[in-house]
Amino acid sequence: MKLRSLLWLLACWLPMAFANTEPVAARVNGEVISGFRLERFFAEYLEDRGRAVASIRSPKAYKQLRQAALDTLIDKELLWQEAQKRGLKVDDQTVQQQVEQIRVAIGGRDNFLRRLQDAGFDEASFTEYTHRELAAQQMFATLIRANTLQARHLLVRVAPDADAATDAAARLRLMQMRASVVEGATFASDAVRSPFGWHLIYLPNHLEAADVPEVQGLATVRVQRARQQQALARRQVLAQLRAQNRIERIDDD
Repeated sequence: MKLRSLLWLLACWLPMAFANTEPVAARVNGEVISGFRLERFFAEYLEDRGRAVASIRSPKAYKQLRQAALDTLIDKELLWQEAQKRGLKVDDQTVQQQVEQIRVAIGGRDNFLRRLQDAGFDEASFTEYTHRELAAQQMFATLIRANTLQARHLLVRVAPDADAATDAAARLRLMQMRASVVEGATFASDAVRSPFGWHLIYLPNHLEAADVPEVQGLATVRVQRARQQQALARRQVLAQLRAQNRIERIDDD
């Protein structure tokens, strides 16, 4: 988790005891996102985009930006709930390391505790919300990877009782097809013979960052393609979560 995100937690997360007395911006499967939490996050959301509330003169633009900020909070809650459903665990040591990082960044224990108190936290509740943020991020990464790695199947049909020459010709054809597959694909196996013919499994979307150098020409195209695939996977993952869960948006009314 980036340090900026950790600092954001102090400004934007609200302990549940306080959230119960606040106006509701949205509910995700019954879990409340408070109006206070949205207000604090909205300011940070605008700052990240080089804007401020006072600079937005169009009511339509203001509403669209506020809705986008609420979308982000809803997505965070969906990811946290999905992590719980799947039993995703973040070890205590990792959480404590993140808490210690923000304590040092703020300027020591006294300043840290003061900031926690100002935000309505104690150490225990802030540690829990740090755990939630880490779990949500890990869940998102897992879902994106699962969405991106989509296997494809090549098959050259051969009769089970085909003679050796026919069988060899079919395998050669499969290898020629393999060579023509778009550059960047990762093959999950060697050619495999079955009663149906020769098979090959490959992963057309598997482009790791280390495999895509930042240089001109074809490599630059591959970088752009990888980024587009990742962006598409992120949108698809979030769209699926929204469709599969119950979301009430009160702030939009």
